[in-house]
Amino acid sequence: MVALQNLILLGLPATIAGAAIEARAPGAPFALYAYGTGIGGAPVFTSGSKAYIGNATLLQDTEAAPVEFTATSTEELVGSPNTTSNEPTPTWSNLTLLVPETTSDSHEVGFTNSTPGSGMSANGFTFYGEVLLHKGNDGKLKSLWYAVPLDQDGIWSLEWNSTGDDTTGQIPLTLSATAPAHGNGKSQTE
Repeated sequence: MVALQNLILLGLPATIAGAAIEARAPGAPFALYAYGTGIGGAPVFTSGSKAYIGNATLLQDTEAAPVEFTATSTEELVGSPNTTSNEPTPTWSNLTLLVPETTSDSHEVGFTNSTPGSGMSANGFTFYGEVLLHKGNDGKLKSLWYAVPLDQDGIWSLEWNSTGDDTTGQIPLTLSATAPAHGNGKSQTE
């Protein structure tokens, strides 16, 4: 946990070149949590296509649920809903996480149950400890995650590669398989 806090406090470099990193995903299944200024471990969730972080119930969509991931041998992350018995079960499952390629005009992180569209990458996900990185076409490991607040407090849009995105309120993030100690995904100062 101390190593994760140091990465968050010191900031994970946007690109890690030449580092000897052993690709090893956390034990399956696992959740991903976002850490950044004012975001202290908000879970990744979806309603079936777009990726968000925060409290899924605030989206007011019965399809919205936190995602439980498994890693594949082709460096893909496949997610299914993580719900309790008293919550409605979404109709989506086995969705593959997607990030836009750095040359794409899009910044939205999403999910698909089919072949990724042009300009989207579904593989190359690897972990540095518990921190999620993506290996681009250039072979470099990158952490280009950021959040954009939505109109609803407690929910952010999960985005990738802020270059060319002038949306106000962007928050650089680290995505980790380590759950927050306080459990609510809010800043520890709140």
